[in-house]
Amino acid sequence: MDTSEELDELRAQEARWARRLPISSIQRSLYAKAIEDFNKRNDPTFVSPFKNHLGLLQYIRLLCTDPRRYGLSVFKPEPIKQYREASPKLDWLLKQLIDIKKKDQKAIVFCEFKNIQRLLQHYIREQFDFDADIINGDTSASAGHNLSRQKRIKAFQAKPGFGVIILSPVAVGFGVNIQEANHVIHYMRTWNPAKEDQATDRAYRIGQKKDVYVYYPVITSNDFTTFDEKSDRLLEHKRSLAGDVLNGCPDVTMADFAIDEIVPAEFAKDLDDTVTLDVALQMDWRLFEGLAAALWAKQGFSNVYCTPRSGDNGVDVVAIRNSEGVLIQTKSSGVDGYKHGWDTVKEVIAGHAYYQRRHPGVTFQLAGLSNQYFNSHAYENANLNGVMLIGQDELSDLLERFSVNLAEVERFVYAEEQVF
Repeated sequence: MDTSEELDELRAQEARWARRLPISSIQRSLYAKAIEDFNKRNDPTFVSPFKNHLGLLQYIRLLCTDPRRYGLSVFKPEPIKQYREASPKLDWLLKQLIDIKKKDQKAIVFCEFKNIQRLLQHYIREQFDFDADIINGDTSASAGHNLSRQKRIKAFQAKPGFGVIILSPVAVGFGVNIQEANHVIHYMRTWNPAKEDQATDRAYRIGQKKDVYVYYPVITSNDFTTFDEKSDRLLEHKRSLAGDVLNGCPDVTMADFAIDEIVPAEFAKDLDDTVTLDVALQMDWRLFEGLAAALWAKQGFSNVYCTPRSGDNGVDVVAIRNSEGVLIQTKSSGVDGYKHGWDTVKEVIAGHAYYQRRHPGVTFQLAGLSNQYFNSHAYENANLNGVMLIGQDELSDLLERFSVNLAEVERFVYAEEQVF
């Protein structure tokens, strides 16, 4: 292991840059809407997805990196030009990697979120036509494993010329040497500057012969302090305390962020809320349940609700119109072309008796809804048991027939479930 004196000598070669990147119009609109929704959380006529300060801050932290509506957490690739316009951070990264490639050098990109890691891998492949390896908590640390962490890092180091590796800052600690890379990019910041520096130190090993460059891309605005800006200031302040034996190097916490410091001066209103099939494919499981509820409400069902997150008795959505009703079990997947088995059928059949007792006098149809597909076994059992299965093609037709917006979907998801 390097001594502290050797590390100090190596760090003398380092150049650090906080790259200030102007917020995009779509980021600004999403940012403003999130703040607006949070401020209306106590309004009884409005259903806010943000019940507290923590939920809002977690969302806008991600928003500075990956601009998408709250609840659309499943990564689905957008055309690279379109996404670069929406995400200044991704646009800057690809430009920086082009410069690094011209120098025939290597880069480490640090990011702890797996969805963002996959996003980076996809767009690096689009730009450079190769797969940047990802090392995270799912990567085996066992030296005997075929695809062990150390073997994959060794392969990255051994390959001549330009290369990019995507690392989780929490999964790669002491003992990992990546001195072939001399560009270190902290795409998303950690909560502790000491851990961030430890991650950077992966490039500061004996054998590093090049100058090391460390980058911190920061989304900024000229009229308010973004989460990225506030985080950057806090981390630098905490880093300055690192040499203080009494203070140490404490984590940045959510309590360090005041909401009134991160509010845009004007709220933008140019968001397109319409749910398309592409949007449905990005929905997390709970938002997809809300979409099912919104679609059946559009079909004239007057009493529609999402069941609780746990203890739903095999049914996600209940829709009732006079004496007829529909019990819906939803299945969403981020894997294109995925085919669900007959669990959907079993679950909705199992829940029928409970909801029949809850709503006496209502005759229920049973249904399964997916943003992907069902396999032949599922259809066979659905036909035998009178269950209607609605896959991606039928969902697309429903979305064309019944216009649904995200605010309507969110109303079902985040509303207090009075019926329970």
